Amino acid sequence: MKKINSLINSFLRFYRIEKNSSTNTVKSYRYDLEKFKKYMDKEKLSIEDIDKNAVLKYFYNLRKKKYSSTTIYRIYCSLKEFFKYIEKKNVIKENPMEDMSSPKRAKKLPQVLSENEIEKILTVIDSNNLKGKRDYAIVEFMYGTGIRISELIQMKVNNILWEYGVVRVMGKGNKERLVPIGYYAKKAVNEYLNYRRRNMKKIVDSEYLFLNLRGKSLSRSGVWRILKEYFVKIGVPEAHPHTLRHSFATHMLNKGADIRYVQEMLGHSDIITTQIYTHVSQEKIKEAYFKYHPRGNN
Repeated sequence: MKKINSLINSFLRFYRIEKNSSTNTVKSYRYDLEKFKKYMDKEKLSIEDIDKNAVLKYFYNLRKKKYSSTTIYRIYCSLKEFFKYIEKKNVIKENPMEDMSSPKRAKKLPQVLSENEIEKILTVIDSNNLKGKRDYAIVEFMYGTGIRISELIQMKVNNILWEYGVVRVMGKGNKERLVPIGYYAKKAVNEYLNYRRRNMKKIVDSEYLFLNLRGKSLSRSGVWRILKEYFVKIGVPEAHPHTLRHSFATHMLNKGADIRYVQEMLGHSDIITTQIYTHVSQEKIKEAYFKYHPRGNN
């Protein structure tokens, strides 16, 4: 009888090394599987004891504890991958989730800032000092390229190909893509780098594009705090770093960009993922119709 701990570690190692999964994906798997392990310990179950009913009972408990449909769906995906993996390793004879239907999850449209709100953020940033120039450049860069926060903090100075007007982005699964960078983002980043070279002489040769005020590369939480400050200032405290990515995609589609180009720029492997932004655009179209059409409302 194999212990669940060694199976979880083996599974995570497989996804980290063989599948080349992102750090965040592996963290999510670990969190979900360790939660399931606690349930097994509480119920005094071994891995061989787990059948379809045991898994269904676990999901029933999650619903009783008021877990969101999104969280339950994520846990479902994690467990499904785990059981598929240990079945291939001949740890279990049958996969208890083989024919199990996926739980329904609420379709939540991504939050998007208006073009005016983007302008407001840039306006409230005091760009007369190092922090302000960096923060201004971060907003312009994230909104101008649509990159993820994980891609931003790994971005190197030499990833920007100035002469070609593109950025080399290392995305999920170490897949590289080229994303255009516009005039305003280039200008903001260039001003930040020039100011940094003059005022942070000790780190003049740092390879990372964005640094904290101690000269080290930014962390995810660091970027979160930077952007949160400005989201709160303009009255959208519920916004988060990914909101800039959502806004990038939605504004591109609203202006008539081909969805396949947007898919490529976002680094989506499946166009279905990109299509969520067309739903956002359609919601805005409906909103405008009912607001402005003389016979849209009674």
